[in-house]
Amino acid sequence: MKMFTAVARIRLVFTIYAVLSGLGGTAACAEEVLFSTSFEYGSDAAFPTIQDGPIRIEATGTASVTSKFARTGKQCLHLLGDENNSITFVIPADMQPVKGVRFHAERWTGRDPFSFLVEAKQGGKWCEVSKIDRIVTVGARFLSHIQLAIPGEDKVEAIRFSVTAAPKAGVLIDDLSLLASPLQRPSSIPSDVMPTEPLKLIDDQPLFVSGQNDTHTFRIPAIATAVNGHLIAACDARRKGSADLIGQRTIDIVFRRSTDNGKSWSAMEVLDPYEDGGCSDPSLIVDKTTGDIFCFYNYMVADRSSKEYRFVVQKSSDHGATWDAPIDFTDQVAGPELKDAFKFITSGRGIQTRAGLLVHNYVRVGKGVTLFASRDHGATWETIGDVSPGDESKVVELPDGTLMVNSRIGPGKRFVHRSSDGGQTWDSVSDFSLPDPRCNACLIQYTAKRDGYAKDRLVFVNAASNSARENLAVRISYDGGWTWSDGKVIDPGPSAYSEITVLKDGSFGVLYEPGYEEVRFVRFTLDELTDGEDQLIKPYAAVGND
Repeated sequence: MKMFTAVARIRLVFTIYAVLSGLGGTAACAEEVLFSTSFEYGSDAAFPTIQDGPIRIEATGTASVTSKFARTGKQCLHLLGDENNSITFVIPADMQPVKGVRFHAERWTGRDPFSFLVEAKQGGKWCEVSKIDRIVTVGARFLSHIQLAIPGEDKVEAIRFSVTAAPKAGVLIDDLSLLASPLQRPSSIPSDVMPTEPLKLIDDQPLFVSGQNDTHTFRIPAIATAVNGHLIAACDARRKGSADLIGQRTIDIVFRRSTDNGKSWSAMEVLDPYEDGGCSDPSLIVDKTTGDIFCFYNYMVADRSSKEYRFVVQKSSDHGATWDAPIDFTDQVAGPELKDAFKFITSGRGIQTRAGLLVHNYVRVGKGVTLFASRDHGATWETIGDVSPGDESKVVELPDGTLMVNSRIGPGKRFVHRSSDGGQTWDSVSDFSLPDPRCNACLIQYTAKRDGYAKDRLVFVNAASNSARENLAVRISYDGGWTWSDGKVIDPGPSAYSEITVLKDGSFGVLYEPGYEEVRFVRFTLDELTDGEDQLIKPYAAVGND
């Protein structure tokens, strides 16, 4: 009780009175804005009352307008957490009912407690719209874009935001809008309910076991399907210990191959790397036009005093049986200013777009993600854009041509970036519908209507937990990743990095880390994933979709 009473509260109350505006029941246009403000009132000050056009804003306590921070314009609403405050937006009675609210917010400091509850008053009663504690990001200048639909058919008499924060902490709010029509893409809301239903597997076997083959620890899986249907599974062979490359330079990239859909595998082989250092984090791209397979990895010289990561690629023109000499392409995609930066290529896989572009990414730790590509089937490489925030990320091209980057970012969520102009500009949002403990995950565009299939299908695999690397689960989306199935569990135990591929018969293969004792291969079908509710109408075209 002492700890709780030592914490001050903010009580931010938005009271919005609304009635029908005499439109004769005509449906409103998509996301029609009734009212919008960015709090541009001329001077920094706490205020008792402000008139914003037809809207009266009443405030008490330390709620104020400040010019120290702003998303747009020069000011925003500033709510400090050391007093009880209330703010009321009073709206004239000649406006439509409010169907949605959107705004940008920022929380400063991660100190607890923190709560943020949105309620609506309908029919004289308050009802919860959403708890948004976990979707308001600490810092990052209004990164949290909150979009909430107001449920029910009754007109909205009021909306209330209730915020509790620690002393000297609180929230900033900018660019608030009230909407007369339902939101097209409301914010995803965190859930503590994780997938639990087990997925029936048709194959399950270890491919790389730590402690064997002169290797202390096998980690970091990558898997791809060649154009002839053969499988290539690769990972780190961390010879002397479990540490990452920056901590040891005795790491090789090793691989195994399967010619029978993963039923049997060749003996482990070592990719031919540079001999005077170590390499890690393999990733694969299959060029469906040429049939070539590219294996990317990070390289560091044996001298531990060097902190420079170099980017290396090797090519196979015979479906992974043999590999060309390694090529260092770092200078093509990372300038001299990044020479000693903590940067590394994301493990797992890149993609080839429908136009033939080979696309991959590397992480600039703490700075975001850089996408790079080849327009000439791997002869040369160039950067095509940066996205932030982000860490290890996977890229897909959606059926409409949108590039999607799905990134690990922090416990409890993923971060999703979408670009409709080839990576020049991005729309970004936190996705709390994909719980994640901050771990590398994987996704793949399985089928597309434009290829003659009945549905667009996007498949995602990760450790489905808000805190621990465990509970490896798979989900499917039919709307480009805006919504996902509840998911099924591949492995309820320890589960870290994973990668997915589609086999020539249309089944899925996942290579993953069940803890750090081995790297394991499992296989399952669309039928099992969806309990028979979804099946392919025509045979899977492996070359066109993997």
